[in-house]
Amino acid sequence: MGATQFALLFLLGMREEHSILDVGCGSLRAGRLIFQFLLPGRYVGVEPNSWLWRDALASEIGEDIVRLKSPRFVEDDGFSLTALDRRFDFVVFQSILSHTGGDVVDRPLEQAGKVLTSRGQVLFTVLDEAAPTFSKLPLGSTFAGWRYPNCVTYPQDDIIARCAKAGLHAQRLPWYHPRQSWYRAVADETNLMSHGDLASMGSGRPLFDDRFA
Repeated sequence: MGATQFALLFLLGMREEHSILDVGCGSLRAGRLIFQFLLPGRYVGVEPNSWLWRDALASEIGEDIVRLKSPRFVEDDGFSLTALDRRFDFVVFQSILSHTGGDVVDRPLEQAGKVLTSRGQVLFTVLDEAAPTFSKLPLGSTFAGWRYPNCVTYPQDDIIARCAKAGLHAQRLPWYHPRQSWYRAVADETNLMSHGDLASMGSGRPLFDDRFA
């Protein structure tokens, strides 16, 4: 999953000079690829369980790359993104909103909108109608609080409306995810992708590997 996230970010314009906020960075499956690509100090990872990224740095990634690339890590469980006091070109929530009840899901979207650069992009995944398990899982709007490790669903119309409430214009992407759907949200409606853009980006599905079938 880390490599497919990196590929999506690069396809959507991530370059070494950009600043990336990885919310729920966990064990840095994507983060380890992203911050090695970026210029020093351009990656911020937010994770409530700090042992995940600490263990990854200690046993898999190494402290040398941390000294070279200066990623920043923040332990936070309240989506307090404005407290970071900086703007980001990309804000990523991979498999985060799929665990948030209806009273929680609006906060990360609202906070993300406040920390975007003028042409910044929010990328997130949800379990919507395209998910094979959609009909078997409860609607997020019927629950309160954090649902991890259980999952909840959000219909496409609902999640797009919630983005609009946060001042964001959102659209579903055709990019591969094994269980969820990727969405892209921007502050300026003119920065939405055209039908041609969406067709040109492809599916992102890895080839020649049964694990991604």
